[in-house]
Amino acid sequence: MEKIKISVYEPPMCCSSGVCGPDVDDQLVEFSQTVKKLKEEGYTVERNSMNHNPFAFQNNQAVLSQVNDSGTENLPIIEINGEILTIGEYASYEEIKAAADKI
Repeated sequence: MEKIKISVYEPPMCCSSGVCGPDVDDQLVEFSQTVKKLKEEGYTVERNSMNHNPFAFQNNQAVLSQVNDSGTENLPIIEINGEILTIGEYASYEEIKAAADKI
């Protein structure tokens, strides 16, 4: 089996958990659980926030093009082994697993 790397490119935010500040983002909380589950299953998952790791955006031409074209409107972007899976939305655990299983 090929090593699977899941890369997530997220808009600027204070933290990736979704539980900081007065308003909890349920979508981020759910996605954080997805990331935890994928890591437990042995997948490499890398989360890149625009304000915490801008070089990840600069070093990925496909992601950089999306940001240059539409700003942060197209974020998050999720890639599996360098191939874009979703643009503008967080994929579910099931969507990511199904895409990873095809590799």
